[in-house]
Amino acid sequence: MIKNTLSNVMAATFCIELPNGKAGGMPTPAGTGFFISPEGWFVTAAHVVMDKKGYLRKDLDRAFLIKEQNAKDPKKICQYVSPGPIFPGLDIALLKVDFEKNSDKEWLNKKTEFPFIKVSTGRLEMGDEVYSFGYPLSSYGIIKPGEIGYTKLSPRVTSAIISSNFDTNMGATGPKNYVLDKALNYGNSGGPIIATETGHAHAICSRFQPLVVPQQHIKDNNGNPLPIMIPSLYGVVSSFNNKDIIGFLMSLDIPIEE
Repeated sequence: MIKNTLSNVMAATFCIELPNGKAGGMPTPAGTGFFISPEGWFVTAAHVVMDKKGYLRKDLDRAFLIKEQNAKDPKKICQYVSPGPIFPGLDIALLKVDFEKNSDKEWLNKKTEFPFIKVSTGRLEMGDEVYSFGYPLSSYGIIKPGEIGYTKLSPRVTSAIISSNFDTNMGATGPKNYVLDKALNYGNSGGPIIATETGHAHAICSRFQPLVVPQQHIKDNNGNPLPIMIPSLYGVVSSFNNKDIIGFLMSLDIPIEE
């Protein structure tokens, strides 16, 4: 059951806010990330932290990792993000936050380490049950440009199955992708794909898979079925089962499950 592992996944997952030029440089929701080690290493989608030219953003020092506020808890915030290795072909980025510099934050009250999700390099099979937790469809508002604003987070759980475990072959190192039978929304990017049975993260949310589907009941002028583009019928996610990523995680003694 999802509920058996969801509390740990929720504790380790957060919304990433980055400076937004359209909001006067104020940080606004950009994607989802999650801790994979007690020392503060975390993962997100590479496209969340890269600029339009394909380079790592230079303003990551102004990023915030935030969680929703509820009746019992104040909004939880972490700062002081440091860049790590980026794997653009896999759409995976590894970064780190400093525990000591964030030890006074409410998020880490009475804690000695970051909550984290164990990474698994085990192969998922078609039909395996998985789920994602992330922050899609979050929004923001500006009260005073560049000075005062607010964000509204939308934490969501999405259940799915592995629809396809195809590999996109690009040499010996991968990359390896899975297709989910459900699409994930903007803002889910970088969030964990969790095996329901174990609670381990096997992949991250990456992108949509658009499809062109001929509509038999709609014909063009020549009597042929009219094709309709469906922009987000399936979700494509990036697997951790990649030689380069595994090697880097092992070099940092980050916990890995096979």
